[in-house]
Formats: sequence, C-alpha cells, structure tokens
Amino acid sequence: MFRRAKILVATIFCLAGCQSDADRLLAPSDDPADYQVDTSVEYEAVASEPRWVVPSAGLPAEVEPMASNANVDIVFFEDRLFMAWRSAPYHFASTETKMYIVSSVDSGQSWDFEDLIDLQSDMREPRFLSINDSLHLIFFQAGTNPLAFEPQRIWRTKRRAFGDWTKTAIMLDEPEVPWDLKVRNGIAYLTSYKGDHYSNEEDAYVDVFFKYSLDGQEFQLLDGKEYVYRGGVSEVAFEFDQDGSLWTVTRNEDGDATGFGSHVCVAQPDALAEWDCPQQSDPERYDSPDMFRHGDDIYLVARRDVGGPYDQGDDSLTFLEQRSKYLKDYSMRPKRTALYKIDKERRAVVHLFDLPGNGDTAFPAVRRTGRDTFLLANYSSPLDDPDISWIDGQTSQAGTQLYLLTLSMVPKDP
Repeated sequence: MFRRAKILVATIFCLAGCQSDADRLLAPSDDPADYQVDTSVEYEAVASEPRWVVPSAGLPAEVEPMASNANVDIVFFEDRLFMAWRSAPYHFASTETKMYIVSSVDSGQSWDFEDLIDLQSDMREPRFLSINDSLHLIFFQAGTNPLAFEPQRIWRTKRRAFGDWTKTAIMLDEPEVPWDLKVRNGIAYLTSYKGDHYSNEEDAYVDVFFKYSLDGQEFQLLDGKEYVYRGGVSEVAFEFDQDGSLWTVTRNEDGDATGFGSHVCVAQPDALAEWDCPQQSDPERYDSPDMFRHGDDIYLVARRDVGGPYDQGDDSLTFLEQRSKYLKDYSMRPKRTALYKIDKERRAVVHLFDLPGNGDTAFPAVRRTGRDTFLLANYSSPLDDPDISWIDGQTSQAGTQLYLLTLSMVPKDP
C-alpha cells in the first residue's frame, strides 16, 4: 500500500544548525514508507538532551509567551522547521489564550514570526498538515470556562508565503476535537472525537472518527464508517505498519464496558475503518499519545502515570463513582513523558524510558528527520521538582515550557 517510486530530497536534521542557506535541502519526508531500514538489525532508541525553545532568546519580538506553553506541533516544510503552540496564563481555558506560529531556517536556534491567532477564547490541539506542496494548520476552539471542557468547532489556516497565512476559517462547525493527523502515501488521515466527554451521566459516550483527505481541505469518513469506536475513548494515536495495517493506541479516560485506561487496536489494510480492539482495557492510561514507526518497530510517546494504574479495579464502586475517583486520583499523582514500544504479538504497550517531563507534561509531536532520526517537541513543568503532581503542575505559577530533542535509532551491539 505504501510503497511507491519517488525521488526523495531529504535532509538529516542538525540540532546545531549545521547548514548554510545555500546548502539547505527540502524538508525530509515524514512517511516511514520512504525509508529503507535494515530490519535484520536490532535497534535501541537514544534521546539527546532537551533544548528549551519557549521561552528562549531565539524567539522573535512578536512572540510574548505567557506562563503556560503547551499543545505544541512541529513540521518540516520546504526549507523551514515550523512550530505552533498554545500560550495562555494557565493550563485551563482562558479568553487570553493565543496560538503562535513560528518558523526556523537554523534548526530552531532562532525563529521567525509567522502568525498569531486570537479568537478571544481557548484554543488547543494545533496540527500541521503538509500535503500537495501546501502547509495547513488546524486546531479546535474551546470555551472560556476554566472549569469546563467545551469544544466549539475546528478552524484552519493555510500558508501562502513567508509570514502570510490565510484568515482563519471554520473547517467544521461541530464540537469535534482533532487529534492525530498524518500524511501517508499522499493521503491525510485524521483521528478525532466528539461526544459527552467528562459527562456525569452513566449512559454518556464519545464517538471516535477516522477520516481522510486528499487535499487537506475536506475530510471524509473512511469507508463512510459513522464511528470507529463508541464508548469512553477520546484521544487516539495511530501509525501504519509496513504491510499497510493500522495500529492505534486509545485513551479510555471516561471508561466503558472494557474498563478504564487504554487499548491497542488493529485494522487490516483492506478494512482500515474496522478496528479490532480488545474486550478489556489496559488499566494504564496514556495521555496525549503520538506514534511513529522505524522499520518493523512502532513506538509511542505519551504521558506516564507515576503510581498508577489508572483503572484501580475497585468493583465496590459504581461505574460513575469509579470514573470520578480514578480521575481525581490520577490528577494527584506525579507524571512523566515516556517513550514506549508496541509489542505487536501481545498488542501491548512496553515502557522503554522516560523523556524530560514532570508535573504538567506530555503533548509530544514527533517528525522524522532521516532514516534513523526523529525530532520531538514537548512541554513540561520545570524539571526541578520531579514529584510534583499533575494538578499542582497545572496550577503552578511556574507554568510550562517547550523543548526540542532528537531521538536516534542506534544498532545494538552484537
């Protein structure tokens, strides 16, 4: 499905900014099908030290980051690295929220201002889409009540030239939340969700959608499937295997008949909208999941719940009591950002190691920079208090900052 004859012009990302303007090449492909990885070799992942970029001296004067910097995405387009993120006074919904877009020609050492989006309400989940030689950004508008989750609609904007983006336009006038967005084999795929997220009603549910687009403008339900999962799932990351099958990791925060936590689901190449999910949730919860593939190996980056699991299996409580208790307990525990690997035989998530992050942390964005290298953007509370709880990180005046790091897949010693 994903093999195609194509001339690739790619560059290995140089964290130190090793290319001159004349030497810069076009953006590296993010599609794993465009790389030949020796699958007879066993690899191990190695992470570089983080380099903090928001706030930093490299930001342009037009960017005035507030305390909370999170919900970040990155993409390579033409000869630039782009970054978009949410900046606000605090983690929770605010009318003061801004969405910044910047770009860099020196690997993020310095940044140029591209655009500022201000809807006088909260905005989250920025997702870049590079397709058909065009660069788009989509995100969803939330509400203004800091104590409520109130999706309003999905917006989009398109880059016309340096520092020139179209006026934001409504992409979908529904309270739907976009999550994972990837271009594979020239097709854009999107997971999103809509429903009674965080409801106090026992019969409430959330629908997960899997959509596709050929132009980045209009998204359609894959195979016309009304929803691919109905229950307690919201955020869903995905990646395609070498044979074209689809692998996903869900966040089952609201809970359903399978329990609470997460699933590893699979769909076959000829039936991508027919997800095969386990009848019992993994009790661990993986927030803000993002997935990527290197050869035969599929990886996950997500939040790690220190002191979990999320589903405590307390059958003495009613379903609604479990939902309330598990969410409260989760908020009071410390968090990390972590790299995981998918055990495809067991359909399980395996923890490899932690990445920089504690307190309020984990909204990873991973983009490929070469055959064996990936660039990761993420956010975190200051790293000086690893035991701070998630809720304390969210409410701390210290806020959150953004960093970049490189993940390298290195052959293991024989």
